[in-house]
Amino acid sequence: MSVITANDLKRSGVSGIERAMINSEEHQVLIDVRGKTKYVVLDIEEFNHYREYQLDKAINEAEQCLIKGKFSVIDDLDNFSEQLRQEIKQDA
Repeated sequence: MSVITANDLKRSGVSGIERAMINSEEHQVLIDVRGKTKYVVLDIEEFNHYREYQLDKAINEAEQCLIKGKFSVIDDLDNFSEQLRQEIKQDA
């Protein structure tokens, strides 16, 4: 994975990221700030693939909750916020 420092990024801007991307087979660039990796830049295809993975995972988790009966039905919208607070306290 290619790495670019914050100073290099400041000096070369987006073209520096593009150069680092070209040199990276993974289409990802790490940005180091003061010697520590702090950010990751992905090309749009890689980002879309990652986002799709996240959404698939969320759907799978929701389906598992439905299968296991881990859900509730909101009958009273007026007291929904209080009911939600109580559920959050129970899960903590």
